[in-house]
Amino acid sequence: MNDSQKRKRNFRARKVWKEFKARKKKECGGLDQITLHKLGRRWELHHEDLREENYEKLNDNFLPCNNMTHDFLHWLFRYYPKDPEIIDRIKVEMEKMLKINQGGDL
Repeated sequence: MNDSQKRKRNFRARKVWKEFKARKKKECGGLDQITLHKLGRRWELHHEDLREENYEKLNDNFLPCNNMTHDFLHWLFRYYPKDPEIIDRIKVEMEKMLKINQGGDL
C-alpha cells in the first residue's frame, strides 16, 4: 500500500467520514443512485472528484452506490474522457442482449 492509499484509508476510518457517509445514505433514501436498487452492506460513497488534493473535501461531489456500480464507474471513466462514444456502444450491446434474451435470436 502506498502513502496515498494509506492516507485515504486513514481518512475513511475517521468519525467525520463515517458521519458524512451515513448522512449521504440517508439523503439518498438508501438507494444506489445509478441502479436505484437498495444499497447493500458493502456500498460505497463514490468520490466524483478524483483529484487527490480534494479527497478529504466533504461536499456534494459524492455518489452513494453499491460496490459493483462503484467499480463499473471507475472502469468506465478510464475510457470515457478520450472516447465518450463508449456509452453509445455499451447501450447498443445492452439493446442487442435484451432483444436476444427477451425475444429470441437476431
